Amino acid sequence: MAIARFTEAWVRGAPLGQWTDATLRGFMCQVGTTRTTWYAQALVRGGRQTRVRVGHWPDVPQADARRMAAEVLASMRRGEDPREAERARRARATTLAEAMEGHFRPGHSPRTVEGYRYNLEHYLPDWMGREVEAIGRDRAGVRARHRQIAARNGPTTADHVMRALRAVYNRARREHPDLPPNPVENVDFHARRRRRVDLSPDLLLAWGGAVLALAPVRRDLALFTLLTGMRRTAGSEARIEHLDLAGGRLRVPNPKGGEERAFDLPLSAPLRDLLAARAGARPSGWLFQSRRGGGHAFEVRFEGSGGLQGHALRHAFASIALEAGVPVAELKFLLNHSVSSLGITGDYLHLGIAHLREMQERASAACLRRVGLEHRPGQWPPTRVEAAPDGASAASADADAASAA
Repeated sequence: MAIARFTEAWVRGAPLGQWTDATLRGFMCQVGTTRTTWYAQALVRGGRQTRVRVGHWPDVPQADARRMAAEVLASMRRGEDPREAERARRARATTLAEAMEGHFRPGHSPRTVEGYRYNLEHYLPDWMGREVEAIGRDRAGVRARHRQIAARNGPTTADHVMRALRAVYNRARREHPDLPPNPVENVDFHARRRRRVDLSPDLLLAWGGAVLALAPVRRDLALFTLLTGMRRTAGSEARIEHLDLAGGRLRVPNPKGGEERAFDLPLSAPLRDLLAARAGARPSGWLFQSRRGGGHAFEVRFEGSGGLQGHALRHAFASIALEAGVPVAELKFLLNHSVSSLGITGDYLHLGIAHLREMQERASAACLRRVGLEHRPGQWPPTRVEAAPDGASAASADADAASAA
């Protein structure tokens, strides 16, 4: 590396290349075709050679660069690493709003992003411009804020907000390890109560009778949700161009978890007839198109549902399918649940669409039987029939059908 005595006059006409100052050891200058850069370079802890950029000429004149380099070199010879200090400074300056943006990645679904934004911006608006480091050190304040949100908006909302804060802070801490431990560790989350869904025979039969009285789109969306266990949003957003009737499948491109969790839903005979009726001769568009505007139906609430609506229908599908003999592993695939709970064996499972369709046929037959409806191949909608007089006999009928299969 060439040596020169740095002056302002010298740097104006300096030749291309890397130069080191003759009077201040470790003060360097790199002259390029488009810019000239000042550096300070020295050994720090463990004998590691470290170079730190001081600035660009002419924005930083030679005299200022020399003074700044001397300060940096002095700290480096004391064993301090300026790069670590800069990382710590950036960590201290990162706001919650910036950390939230840094948390998002291309694989996140729009609903996930929207949920994080709403929880943090709506319930912690005064913290969005606050430094993440300050939040991390305010463990008592985070706990108090959780209690405050719970008192005003309910415990479930408070827990959702803190889970979002915890995830964003953890991601920021991976970027800036100097941040304090996650302050959400100090939060006392509320006990999560499992939802209880009434699947008594009388209620199921009443639901089956009431659903047939609905308008076609609302009727079919309710039955589709029962027969698939699909989450409300993913089911209502089903589109004709994702439907493969010949292959007996419906592509679900953006379920809960985003595009990484996309899957093919196997279609039983009742589901194929239902979706064929909904698609008609249209080449594209919503399968459950709203009668108003060009949107889609979203949720079916109707008198006589007895609480069997929305996510409760997902519970109903899972319960009835299991009673009908669908194994837990296959049920997880039909519901698009993770199979990680099955251990390493779950990672080995790659079930074919034909096998899953057999399980879907079994589940559909049981669901229709339990709500007192009968499907005739090639026809839609189903018709009302006399059902088993009690839950035990209905369950037994499902078990008999499973054994026969």
